[in-house]
Amino acid sequence: MWDPYGEFQSETLPNGLTVHAAHWPERPWEMMGFLVHSGAEYDPVGLEGLSHFVEHLVSGNANVPTKEMEAFFEDRGGWVNLGLTGYPYTYYLFSLPADREILAKAFSMFGHMLLSAKLEKFIERERQIVISEFYRQFPMKFKLDLEIRKHKALYSGCWLERSVRTFGNPESVSRIGKRDLQSYYDKHYTPANMSVVGVGAMRLTELVELLSESPFATRKEGKRTQLPVPVADIALPLENRYVLEASKYVNPPIQVGAYQSSAKIPGNINGCVIRIMRKMLDEVLNEEVRERRAWAYAVGSSQHDFRHFYEFSIDCAALALKAIDNIEEVMEACVASMSDREDLFEHVKRRALANSFMIDSTGKGICEGSLEDLADRQRIISLKEIKEDLERVTMSDIVNALQWLRPERRWTVITKP
Repeated sequence: MWDPYGEFQSETLPNGLTVHAAHWPERPWEMMGFLVHSGAEYDPVGLEGLSHFVEHLVSGNANVPTKEMEAFFEDRGGWVNLGLTGYPYTYYLFSLPADREILAKAFSMFGHMLLSAKLEKFIERERQIVISEFYRQFPMKFKLDLEIRKHKALYSGCWLERSVRTFGNPESVSRIGKRDLQSYYDKHYTPANMSVVGVGAMRLTELVELLSESPFATRKEGKRTQLPVPVADIALPLENRYVLEASKYVNPPIQVGAYQSSAKIPGNINGCVIRIMRKMLDEVLNEEVRERRAWAYAVGSSQHDFRHFYEFSIDCAALALKAIDNIEEVMEACVASMSDREDLFEHVKRRALANSFMIDSTGKGICEGSLEDLADRQRIISLKEIKEDLERVTMSDIVNALQWLRPERRWTVITKP
């Protein structure tokens, strides 16, 4: 079976820049990704949103105007993404024809932008745009208050306690000065703290040669941010349950309720265990809440890997009014029932293994997937390795993981009209 993530070859330039390439012969294009191994997790206390603010500014302070840069890619049939910030990373992408001269020009622009920029222009304009992002996400204050409450309950003592989103908040963004921006850029935007990914017609040797002749070969002091040590134990939430009365904030009042419950799970657990547990729970919840009781159109769970730990959430929006007083009891019964569902475990695991190599992705998808692997683990993970991790999962692993979903370990919010 095809394993595109297993095809990557890697090399490190003398200045510490790591280059990963998957050679796809006869493609007329090259997809390129540029990863900075730092994101919102590394924002200083009180300056939340700094990494995201820097991401906004680098393209505007490149040696080529932003519109001219965008035109360069689009005029050649490609596209460019001038920045995306997560908690462990910031990355930039483009696609272009697999032509050495065209790629050399692109590497020149991106190299100056990511390694040599002076963040002097458009600071106040981008500050207002970042603040607008915040209000776009939280147009109503009660939604922000609820998110802050959740983070304080679950993430006490962790950077997430003060960061509900990667773009910070209006108060912290307003405090960020020009010196803060340049200092963060100079510290984190260094070759040693970057990985470059190429997928397409160019071989690794060709990409390394082009990058070595570009500003990406610049020697700039810096070091790779260290991978965090996954948390092996989790403290209980500071609060377990909160009831939100929507009529206090919404007029006219809503006609439905909602249920949302989140837990932290230790980061040293095999991610495939969490994946199978989530799929099992989704089937149990759908069968009980939607099919048997007709309480909601959709109910399910989700997981997010924060590297230190996982966040595992159960969500049921547009919950029937008649279900509000009973939903918690039903949810606990659903979670508890999974310990005896070895039949469901075998069913879900078999499907996951069958699906593990059923990939028909684009070059863009493989490039982005590789960037995510490098951001989370600082290496590209093959499908073969994922399959082996899935094969190792046992029902005992699921039962052990379920302990972290006990009600005393979750933060639950019930929304009533």
